[in-house]
Amino acid sequence: MARHRALLIGASDYEMPGVARLPFVPGDLARLGSVLEDRGFDVLVVAGREDGKQVSRNFVDGQVTGFLRRAGRDDTLLILLSGHGVHARGRDFLVPEDIQEDTRPFESGCVAIDWRAHLDETPAGRVVFLIDACREGIEQESMGVATVRQWSRQKVGAALRRKVAYVYACSPGQFALFVRSRDKTVDPVVGVRPGDSFSIFSRSVSDVIAAHPGTVALGLQEFQRSVQDRITELHRTYRKAGQPQTLRIVTDIPTDDFSFLPPPRTPNTRLGRSPVPSVVRSDAATTAYKSTAMAALAGTPRSARMARSLGPAARALSALVLIGVLGVTVWAIVTKNGNTDDRGTASGKEGSTTSAAPGSSSPETSRTNSKGHEGVSGSPKAVASGAASTLPNCTASVVQLALRSVHNSYSPDQTPTFELTAKNSSNVDCKIDLGPKNAVLTVTPADTDSTFWSSADCPRGAGNLVFRVSAGESITYTVKWNRRPSAPHCATPHAGSAKAGTYLLEARTPGFTKPQASFVLSTD
Repeated sequence: MARHRALLIGASDYEMPGVARLPFVPGDLARLGSVLEDRGFDVLVVAGREDGKQVSRNFVDGQVTGFLRRAGRDDTLLILLSGHGVHARGRDFLVPEDIQEDTRPFESGCVAIDWRAHLDETPAGRVVFLIDACREGIEQESMGVATVRQWSRQKVGAALRRKVAYVYACSPGQFALFVRSRDKTVDPVVGVRPGDSFSIFSRSVSDVIAAHPGTVALGLQEFQRSVQDRITELHRTYRKAGQPQTLRIVTDIPTDDFSFLPPPRTPNTRLGRSPVPSVVRSDAATTAYKSTAMAALAGTPRSARMARSLGPAARALSALVLIGVLGVTVWAIVTKNGNTDDRGTASGKEGSTTSAAPGSSSPETSRTNSKGHEGVSGSPKAVASGAASTLPNCTASVVQLALRSVHNSYSPDQTPTFELTAKNSSNVDCKIDLGPKNAVLTVTPADTDSTFWSSADCPRGAGNLVFRVSAGESITYTVKWNRRPSAPHCATPHAGSAKAGTYLLEARTPGFTKPQASFVLSTD
């Protein structure tokens, strides 16, 4: 029977001048190893050697080649390489701990991240390399190697294209950043404790795998989007300089078909309920992130109710709310938000789609504009004013807001789609206004401070949309944007659409932290 196996190798205890030590690497490997083991992997963690010797080039090479050789037929292998890295003469290298100052050329003492011959011979069905090595903290130019701008140019040979993928922590021109124990956050971040130190990439990988439900397959495409979202969140929360590092995948395999986690577990259909994802055997911070921060991974809308017992008062409140909403159906309202055609007039033609609402046996109608205008698609139903009056307002102490772009990159024929998720961690239902006037979504080019589009500029219909967030559940409000600018007070915006480039997405809701995300408008 095919297995899922992982080899996690970390180089951290460097002594050579100009190569900074990476004390957080062992913790990164331990955390990821625990998460993978919980998901059904056989895990081998190598963070330092048991004999007290440093992690050398021969040691790493022997570990990887032996791991590939001993794989069973059709096994799925995951290999993490964490440490310092360099790129020289068209090849990528991991810097071993015992690298010597007088080694010339420098890369001759490093581990070439290229095991093509062994990959050709391994019986494994699929191999995924996670390369967290384009690291800050190494004086590359003084060592006679190419700059970091040449990093991650790995090529996949035609003979290997059906089985191998390389996942790099950053793109050319970027560093794989890490968080020091003294670093402070702008706002508290779910799943991270004060004083934690970690690689942003490795931590994001651990968090995404821990949070992903075991009943759903995780392909590389969804993995890339989710990890990128977490990287961006951590980057901005810790106020790292520059733009967030961009995850890069090099493979000839269609990423949406490349799944590397164990196959989904069979859902428990007793009483028609899906199982609650199991809690990983990792630290409490990862568990907290799993239970709250990844509600927006798999589409909209969704429910993440956790089993809990309500006190008498809470049950009475829930009963009153239920009575108030029986027989009331409020359809999601399309918002225009300043989007106009080329003549500056409102485009009123609309089409309808149908999607299932969470916890409902009947479909919920949602409307989207045929011209690609911003609108709600498959979002939860707004609460009627009478029912809303019985609900307490959601506060930041019990509800976490998360924002994501459905895709990390959009081609010219794709409509940028965003998801704003509210997760209630309390045992009492509450209400929150996610309408375009209260939960203001903005899109800003990464190279300017000028907002290009705002949901508050010219909402079509109600500017306020109040939603009920049930205890222990999450709701997701989906917004589509037609790439056109907006102007305050429904003024006519300047002509044209958003150009190719990187854009920052932000949601500002009174009383809550400002979740952020980023996305790219590509040229092809």
